[in-house]
Parts: sequence; C-alpha cells; structure tokens
Amino acid sequence: MMTEICNFCQALYWRNELNSSNKYTKYCHDGKVRLPNLAETPDLLKELLTNNSIEARNYQHHIKEYNAAVAFASMGAEVKAPPGNGPYCFRIHGQIYHRIAPLYSDERFKPGYGQLYIFDASEANSRRLENNPSCLSSVMEKLDALLRTINPYAESYFQMHQLIQSNPTINVK
Repeated sequence: MMTEICNFCQALYWRNELNSSNKYTKYCHDGKVRLPNLAETPDLLKELLTNNSIEARNYQHHIKEYNAAVAFASMGAEVKAPPGNGPYCFRIHGQIYHRIAPLYSDERFKPGYGQLYIFDASEANSRRLENNPSCLSSVMEKLDALLRTINPYAESYFQMHQLIQSNPTINVK
C-alpha cells in the first residue's frame, strides 16, 4: 500500500521509493517541479460517467463511439501485426500522425472531425449520428454544446470559417 507522502507535492509513494537523500521527493525534485492543477471535470461528463440514467448508461457503453464522433482528428500509422502468437498488440512501422479533415469538404472528403464545428449544431449532430447509430441524439447534442464552449479547437475552426466567409481570398492556415 502507498503510505508515504512527499512533503512538497503530497504525491503518494511506496515505502521503498526513497531517493538517495532518504526522502520521498523523486517526482517533484524537492518541490522544484510544480505542475498546474488539473481543470475541473465539466458537470456533464461527471454526470455521464457516474449516473445511472438511460443517457449515462448509453454513454458509458458506447464511450468509444462518442469520443470518435466528437474528435478533431484521428490517429494514423502503418500498423504491422507482430510476429507469432500472444496477447493482442500492434506494432507501428514508421511515424504516427494525425488525420484531420480540410476546413471544407468536397467530393473526396465527407464532412468530419473539426469541420463539423463550423456547421450548425443540429446538422453536425445529424452527420455524427449517421456514423454512430448506437449513440443517443440527446447526448450528442449536449457533448457538442459543451465542446463548442470549452474546446479552443472548436473556436479556431469556427473563426477560420468566419474569416473565409468575410474574405474568400484570404489564405488561412
């Protein structure tokens, strides 16, 4: 059981994690490293993760689908199966990258990821639900509203859209 406490950062330690000075300050280096406090979890997410309502149970059961639906990017990599048999894992060959959609869709790109945040919220949620039929519309609407208010990337996409609408010749990056 972790019973030892750092005098500087209150981190918990196992009894045998003393540093060379016989102190429990390995992570904060005697108080020299200070991390900012974590932001408070939004009330909506607390409710969805802890309640037993129909919406919360659906969210908990389909959390991966909700996460993918409101994501701003997806991970891309060349995945190679490891040799032999064993527990599931994957091996990445080369580089990991993020896939993002262009600001505006065309014939090649269906609207998705960050560009959905320039759409009207109800249109964006309709598009998300097309790909995620297990998700509830009411939960998707609440998540969209939350992200539009607290996520700086949602605001950035919307600002880029507004700039281009006001001046179509502007080059936004």
